[in-house]
Amino acid sequence: MVSRHFLQQSAIAISIASLFYNIAEGVISMVFGAESSSHSLIFFGIQSIIEVLSASLVVWRFTNGLKAGEEGDDGSEVRKGKDLRIERIATLAIGILLAMLTLAAVGTSIASLIAHDHPSPSNASLIIAASAAFIMFLFWVPKRYLAKALDSSTMNGEALCTLSCIQFSGALLIGSLVYRVWRGGWWVDSATAIVITMLFGWESFKMIRWASNDKFNGSCCCGQEGRKADEQAIPGVIMMQQPSAAPQRCCGEPDCCKASQESGDKV
Repeated sequence: MVSRHFLQQSAIAISIASLFYNIAEGVISMVFGAESSSHSLIFFGIQSIIEVLSASLVVWRFTNGLKAGEEGDDGSEVRKGKDLRIERIATLAIGILLAMLTLAAVGTSIASLIAHDHPSPSNASLIIAASAAFIMFLFWVPKRYLAKALDSSTMNGEALCTLSCIQFSGALLIGSLVYRVWRGGWWVDSATAIVITMLFGWESFKMIRWASNDKFNGSCCCGQEGRKADEQAIPGVIMMQQPSAAPQRCCGEPDCCKASQESGDKV
């Protein structure tokens, strides 16, 4: 089995790579957006900055986890005290970043619709959107895996930020392509961005609520207690949870709790 120590190092490595990529993406998007007066590209650059902040929080969280020694002698995860506090802070901060992204996207899209701003017809817009969607997908796949393997609400939030980048890239790309062949479709990318943003706004609310919950245990699950020992269990032994009447749902990953329980619960 892959050790938690290695998974934490992988989370740090992928987040650092994502951080540098998003800095470059943000600068390029805002430069070309300013030159072509494209509000969509400028907003895309702002979104990249939020992704940089999110990746930085992941690096901070798991760097502290490595320093503190987050694994027990038997390889089981130990989340308490300072480590749990760091996980809570990072989860809450990423949730707030997603909320900020939601407000910024809705405001920018509504302003674009009111002003009848059209997408940039330049090749730069198409290239940036297409390349960003592809590269961020390559980042999202391992982040999603690490969120489940580490059962970390922080890593799950980072995966959600990356997914938002992929979807906004898709909206920018589709909007630019539609406008090239149909001038009446100037509103497509803004309308699509609003719909996508509403979904991530809900996810940010769930993350903030979960991080603020007294039962927060660092799990990727929002509104649920995730992997939890039975209150009457023998110390050091995690009991298998009984199926609940309502299905467990997590921050953007309905199967996250199920996957983490299957790999982590022991009788």
